Amino acid sequence: MSNALDPTTLRLFLAVAEERSMAKAAEREHITTSAISKRIAELELQLNVRLLERSNTGVKPTAAGRALSTDAHGILDALEAAQNKLTDYARGVRGEVLISANPSSILGTLPRDLRDFASRYPLVRIALDERRSAQIAQSVANGDIDIGLFYSDAAYADLQVAPYCTTRLLLVVPQKHPLAGRQSMRFADAAEHTFVLHPDTTRLGALVRAAAEKSGFRLKSQIQILTQEGMRRLVEAGMGVAVMPEPSVLPYAIQHGLHCISIDEDWALLQTSVCTRRSDALSMSVRLLFAQLTRGSEGERSRDAIDLGGVKDIVPTN
Repeated sequence: MSNALDPTTLRLFLAVAEERSMAKAAEREHITTSAISKRIAELELQLNVRLLERSNTGVKPTAAGRALSTDAHGILDALEAAQNKLTDYARGVRGEVLISANPSSILGTLPRDLRDFASRYPLVRIALDERRSAQIAQSVANGDIDIGLFYSDAAYADLQVAPYCTTRLLLVVPQKHPLAGRQSMRFADAAEHTFVLHPDTTRLGALVRAAAEKSGFRLKSQIQILTQEGMRRLVEAGMGVAVMPEPSVLPYAIQHGLHCISIDEDWALLQTSVCTRRSDALSMSVRLLFAQLTRGSEGERSRDAIDLGGVKDIVPTN
C-alpha cells in the first residue's frame, strides 16, 4: 500500500473529526456512510495508528487523530492554493512575459499598452528589454524572448507577425542650421550636408544609406553612433544632421534645440511589427498580451497634434 496521503481521504477524515459522526460526515461530503467508514479504516491501516474512537454515541479523534487533523488542514490548504495558482496560470492572469522592443517602440506607445495590460492582469510579471530590430526576430524564434517589437516588412516562417504601428522618420537639424526653416522636404535636398549616422548593421542605418543611394547621392559623415540619445546630442553639438524616428526626437526637440523636418517620401514611414512564435505551447499570458498589442493597431490609437521645433505632427496618446 502506498504511503502517500490521499487528499480526498484526508478531507473525509476531517469531516468525521469535525462532525463527530460518520453519518453526518457522509451527508456533508455527499458520500455513503459505508464508503467513508472504509476510507477511514484504510487510512488507519496505512498509518498503523487509531485515529478515531468509536462508540454508540458517535466518534471522536484520538490524540493521533487530533494531530492529523491539525496537519491535514495545512496540507489541504496548501493543495488548494497550488491548484488556484495553476488555474491562474492557465487563465493567463499569472505568469511572466519576456519582451524585447526597439527604442522607438519603448519611447512610443508600448509603455501605455503595457500599463493597460498590467492593470487587467496585475499578477503577470512583464520583463522588458531594449534591443536593435535586427536581433529581435531571431531572439523570438530561438525562444529567448516571448514577444518582440521591431522594424520589419519581411516574412518569418516560424513567427506570427502583425502590424503594431507606423513610425515617421524625420530629418533632425540644429535650430540655427540652414535647413531649419523647412517644414518638409525631399531627402535629396539634404545631400550637401554632413550626417550623423547609425551603423549600417542597424535597420535604420541601412535604410538611410539605401534612401540616399536611391535619391542619387552619397552620404557624408564624420561620425556614427548606435543610440538615439547620443544622436540627439551630436546633432545638438553641430556634428551633422540625422534621420531619426519621431518618438525618439519630438519630445526632446525643444530641450536640445532641434528642428524636425518631415521627409516627403514613402520610405520615411517605417512599419513597426509585433511578433511571437507559432506554437501551441505559448502560455496564456503571452497569447493575451500579443492579442492586446495587435488589437486596434494604427487607426484605433488616439492621437493628438503637437508642434515641436516647427513641425506640426501627431503623436500617439494610447
